[in-house]
Amino acid sequence: MSHIPSYALYGETHDFPDVLHIERIYDRAKGLDWTIAPHRHAKLHQFFMIHQGVVAFSIDEKRITFDRPTLLSVPAFHVHGFHFSPNTQGFVLSCPSSEIDALSQGDRDIQHIRSTALELAADADIQSLFHTIYTEFQHETMARTAMLRAQLLVLLCHLARRRPPTTPLDTVGIFHRFERMLMAHPERPIQIDVFARDLGLSRTGLHRACRSATGQSAHRVAMQIKIQEAKRRLAYTQESTSEIAYRLGFDDPSYFTKVFRKYAGTTPSGYRKPFLLTPSQ
Repeated sequence: MSHIPSYALYGETHDFPDVLHIERIYDRAKGLDWTIAPHRHAKLHQFFMIHQGVVAFSIDEKRITFDRPTLLSVPAFHVHGFHFSPNTQGFVLSCPSSEIDALSQGDRDIQHIRSTALELAADADIQSLFHTIYTEFQHETMARTAMLRAQLLVLLCHLARRRPPTTPLDTVGIFHRFERMLMAHPERPIQIDVFARDLGLSRTGLHRACRSATGQSAHRVAMQIKIQEAKRRLAYTQESTSEIAYRLGFDDPSYFTKVFRKYAGTTPSGYRKPFLLTPSQ
């Protein structure tokens, strides 16, 4: 694989046709041998509610396996994949990230959901909500669009209430706009003045927002996201270290290796090694 697949919805490339899409995991995964290969979505946020079954889940470099009712929230750009035990029961709900932006109405807690991957216990209320959304989605009834948006908002509120208090709205909003810009264009060179200008801010204003939201400088935030993208490419593609370096805007692969070691604690080849298949596999 020379690149990480990036889909609109499990391979679809057209614009999203509805407020959201929800389907049973059984219906989708059974025909794929209960395995969904690592991929990412540029414009979609996905929620997976596992009611029953054993699931091996990967997101970026993290791997977890669980066998309890679980809710997963996967924002755009995060590389994720699954292996489900046969007959796993649950739902996958996909919606454009823009729908979450519109529903948040400036609420800082919901804005965090937009960009933060979460793994939570799926209690009875969450499980019931997914069944309700699925039923509503299946039928063309009066006020269907408004009802689906209302139910999506309820889901977002459930998630937000499971998060700790956040930083003030203005800095959170600025930071997440900056974060989305970086994730959408990881190849851009790190030029803080240019980023700030594109966001309608001063250099100082962007630094202030990043420090308030994360305790780190804008440059460090940008480099961490660039290194995170490098990790995804090392794990999920066959691109060489030099190719990845150049694609991510580094002029010198040796400098990229130096920076990668500083942020990741290992070399690119060392990071990639656990992801390589041995002949016996």
